[in-house]
Amino acid sequence: MSLPFTFLDEATTSTLVTMANVVAVCEAVLVELGLGVARLSEPAAMFLNGEMNIPTLFKVKGGYLPGSGACGFRVVGDVGDDGQDGEHHYCYLVDPVTAKPVALVAQTRLHRMRTAACGLIALKNLVSNERPTVALIGAGRIAAEVVAGFEHVFPGGTLIIASRDPVKAKTMASSFRPKSAEIRAANSAREAVQQADAVLTLTSSPSPVIDPEDFREGMTICGMGEHGELPPALFQTADRFVVDDIGFAKVMGSVASWIRHGEISEEEIDSRSTTKLGEIVARIAPARIDAKQRILAIVQGLAIADLAIAKICVDMAGEAQTAQSMPFGRKR
Repeated sequence: MSLPFTFLDEATTSTLVTMANVVAVCEAVLVELGLGVARLSEPAAMFLNGEMNIPTLFKVKGGYLPGSGACGFRVVGDVGDDGQDGEHHYCYLVDPVTAKPVALVAQTRLHRMRTAACGLIALKNLVSNERPTVALIGAGRIAAEVVAGFEHVFPGGTLIIASRDPVKAKTMASSFRPKSAEIRAANSAREAVQQADAVLTLTSSPSPVIDPEDFREGMTICGMGEHGELPPALFQTADRFVVDDIGFAKVMGSVASWIRHGEISEEEIDSRSTTKLGEIVARIAPARIDAKQRILAIVQGLAIADLAIAKICVDMAGEAQTAQSMPFGRKR
């Protein structure tokens, strides 16, 4: 007898959840991580090169969230550098008890929403006031989700967008009309940073986009890019260092870039007093200790949250009867 197996395509998943839903799910996932309940795959991520001439890169991460019952793997395929020629994101969900396959969920847009939500949650917990001025460095697809969700997390706040292409930043800023937040563009990253209480970097830049001199007392800088967008001097001058997943930070992003280029050793990273974002969200560790603290956070989105979002999509699609079912395997 065949087992039921659900498939949700992009057209379906993109209509099932809002940014408010995604923020709530990501906060719940971070709490599970902070409490030590969630389980992550070992190693944290696996990579496979496909056709090198294009190039094509595949990434796999796994996890289990007992609280929601979400269990499985997130599989990503990027075509071209940083997926500029195409990207495909899927979650393969399994039953954590029987190990039977449950669903395959397309979530290319959902992963952007999740990444944006995790960055906003980090800032929400680390900024020094409830209505901050935030500089967003980057104007790509994930940055657009940050802009879309900013008002939900920071009503009354101000978001200043900067990009290597000022026109792109202005276009993005003008495309949103929030009711209780201000969104505007800056002519440069430095102009945006110098006006901000907090900074969120979401770039593909292999070199620093922030001047260390602009890391002022009371500021929070949250790096989310996959390369070396933050200078190592930020790590050296920060009063506090926060990460979502230190293991993955050593594989991809600014921390990995520092280690790879010999700017900061892995031993220095390991010996540094580090606070996990999940522990802060779970209220196990304090957030900002005082208003003058300079906080550096490396938050790359926690792919395990994609599994929880995918499971919610499967549940919602089942209730709405919009899921596609197909036979998969056989019962024993």
